[in-house]
Amino acid sequence: MSIVRLPHSASTDTILDLIPHGVAVLDQHGTVTTANDRWRWARGDGDPVVADVGTPLLAHLRTGDPPSPVAEHIADGLGRLLDGRGSSFQVQYQVTGGDEPRWFLVAAEHLPDGGVVITRTDTTVHHGVNEVLAELAFHDDLTGLPNRGLLQDRVRMALIRAQRLGLRPLILFTDLVGFKAVNDRHGHEAGDLVLIETARRLSAAVREGDTCGRWGGDEFVLVVELGDAAAARRVIDRVTEAMAEPFTLADGSTVDVGLSIGAVVANGNERVEALIALADQAMYQAKRDGEGPVIVERRP
Repeated sequence: MSIVRLPHSASTDTILDLIPHGVAVLDQHGTVTTANDRWRWARGDGDPVVADVGTPLLAHLRTGDPPSPVAEHIADGLGRLLDGRGSSFQVQYQVTGGDEPRWFLVAAEHLPDGGVVITRTDTTVHHGVNEVLAELAFHDDLTGLPNRGLLQDRVRMALIRAQRLGLRPLILFTDLVGFKAVNDRHGHEAGDLVLIETARRLSAAVREGDTCGRWGGDEFVLVVELGDAAAARRVIDRVTEAMAEPFTLADGSTVDVGLSIGAVVANGNERVEALIALADQAMYQAKRDGEGPVIVERRP
C-alpha cells in the first residue's frame, strides 16, 4: 500500500476526524505530530499505546516499572519502521483498565518522509464473535466439553509434553453402560440429562490441567498426564467412583448408569489416531468381557 503524507491543514484534520478509527502520525523521531479525535478520545481508555500530540511515543511506550510487554513490543515495531528496517507491522492486544476488557488492533505504516502513520481499531466485537465461533467449532453443544477435534489436539499436545518432560499420557475411552435403556424407558430428554451429568462427574474426577471430552453419542474420552504408569489405576478408580451414584431424572426417579473403560498408558511415541483407536479397542474388550476396565500399557 502506498501512503503519501498530506500537508497539514484544517481540511486534513477534518478528513482524519471522519476516519472511524484512531489515527496518529509520528515524525521521523517518533514524536506524535498529528492525531484525530478518536485517537485523542482514547486517552481515557487506559491504553498505553495512546499519547498526546507532542509526545515521543517510543519513550512513552517504554515507561512503567516494568513496561507493559505489549507496549514494549509495539515500541520495538515502531522503532524498526522509523529506522527503515520494515514497511509495516500490526499487533492485536487487550486493554483491561476499564469496566470491561477490550481488544484493539494497532497497524503502522512507514511514510516516505521517514515518519509513521498508526491506526488503532477497536476489535472487541469481532474478537468476541471469533471466540464464540471457536467455542462452537471445538466444543460439544450439549455438554460444553471438548469435541472430537479438540480431543485429538489435546492428545497430540500430551504426547509432545510426554517426550519433553518424561510423562506418561493416559487415554481413557469410555462408553456408558445402561444408557440405551434410559433413552428407551424415559425418553431422549432424560438421556440428555444423563449425558450432561456424566460430563460434570467425569470432569470433576480429573485435575484441572487434564481433559475430559465427548467423543460422540455416549462415548467420552479423558486425557490425563501421569508421572508414572502405576497412577493409571488410581485415575480409573476415581472415574469409576464418580459414576457410582444413581442419576436423578427430571421426574424424580433414579437410574443406574455405569462405564465400560478402555485405557492406554502411552509412551509418547505413538500416533494420535492409533493411540485413540487402541483405547477404543480396549473399551470394547471391557464391554464384551464385562470384567472391569482393560488397561494397555505401551512400553517406553
